[in-house]
Amino acid sequence: MNPLNRQLFFKGFRKRLEQSLSPEKAAAVWEDAGREYARILSDDPSLKEHKGALTLPAVALYRVLSTTGEDAEGLLCAYGDEMGNRFAKVVRRITGIPGVSKLLWKRIDKTMDRMSGEVKGYKRRIVSEPPEMYGVDILSCPYHEIAKQLGAEKAVLCVCHMDKAYMKGFRRIRYERTTAVSEGAECCDYRLRYV
Repeated sequence: MNPLNRQLFFKGFRKRLEQSLSPEKAAAVWEDAGREYARILSDDPSLKEHKGALTLPAVALYRVLSTTGEDAEGLLCAYGDEMGNRFAKVVRRITGIPGVSKLLWKRIDKTMDRMSGEVKGYKRRIVSEPPEMYGVDILSCPYHEIAKQLGAEKAVLCVCHMDKAYMKGFRRIRYERTTAVSEGAECCDYRLRYV
């Protein structure tokens, strides 16, 4: 069985491939990427424990698409945007419940620590803390590091695109990020404000 079929985040990517390529070519890319994904895991079983649920499939798809001459980066980034916009709608509904945004803001430091703390493999620098703004610079991201280690650092841009899109779904919490380590910057500059 193709291990990509178990990846919920990438489930819709096959349809995007069918629309961008042909159904036959999309099926071939999907099967080749599934084999590549399995090979990555068999070469280094420790990657199963890594935050590779998004990174490893992206790397496998990126590698296969690149060898076929397709715009791997463009296809994956567009998919990241699409998924991020879907997640943003969910976030918007949840934060539309009275009091949810305020509660999130009260715990923004703890929430960000759980999502992108050093325990999760991130290296970061806190720039400012509430009440005015919560600012954090992510200096090193485990998604990017593993993609770079596997020689396909641009593959992780789809995760960055998804992140940037879904964060705009929060009501009353304004999110800005102008740089990303995956784009060659020194840091991912997260800035969140309660408005």
